[in-house]
Amino acid sequence: MSGFPRAFAAMLRVNIANMIQYRAEILLWSVWGIVNPTVLYVMWASAAGGSDDGTVAGLDRNGVATYYFSIMIVGHVTAAWDVYEMSYLVRKGSLSPQLLRPILPIWNSITGNLAYKITTMMFVLPMWAVFFFIVRPHFSTQPWQFGLAAVALVLGAVLNYMMCYTVALIAFWATKLDAVGEIYFGLCMMLGGRVAPIAGLPPVVSELAAVLPFQWMFAFPAELLAGIVTTPQEAMAGLGMQAAWVALTIILFNVVWRAAIRRYSAVSG
Repeated sequence: MSGFPRAFAAMLRVNIANMIQYRAEILLWSVWGIVNPTVLYVMWASAAGGSDDGTVAGLDRNGVATYYFSIMIVGHVTAAWDVYEMSYLVRKGSLSPQLLRPILPIWNSITGNLAYKITTMMFVLPMWAVFFFIVRPHFSTQPWQFGLAAVALVLGAVLNYMMCYTVALIAFWATKLDAVGEIYFGLCMMLGGRVAPIAGLPPVVSELAAVLPFQWMFAFPAELLAGIVTTPQEAMAGLGMQAAWVALTIILFNVVWRAAIRRYSAVSG
């Protein structure tokens, strides 16, 4: 264990250096992280303005602005994409050298994930500032909500990462995961409160979202940050759901990883 922090730091430095080489590409991904919630903000703000009571899903225009500004932040912090990359690593045999290291390949992926989020801050911070000054979201969030929102952001990031990586292990049985990746991303958008606030979903869908992990990855941290979660009891219950899902996905990862390693064989082409 004494060598793990040094190995982790070394992998993080290497991944940051690699990310910096692809500045144009990470700029495009940064722009997507802003454009998508901006378009959805415009759509739902217009719906709120056109409604009889001036609200949609219980939010007025300012509430919609605050929610989608929060979603921008949450979306960046919780981003994960291994479900798209794992099949390539297995197919090309690129995973084989990582398996020879005295550290699980997931840690290299984690440092790559962190490197992306660190290097893209130079792009997303100015974009967030422009959105904030144009739209003017008003936060009525209390200090305790900001504090718990920070915890919820970390748990949401861990949950999405572990779930995404565990789903990506399907690549050990099926070498093409494009459809799986699109399904996973679609569920994150629809049931995670990114396309629409959870309160704006049909009752059956919102009930389904409450028992699946996607809401706890995105919507809950955003609602806490935006001040929509108003009581400590509700906040603690949400953090409990996040922690439970994190524990479950870590257990699931360990089970699936052991089976996947026994199954592993590189495929060319």
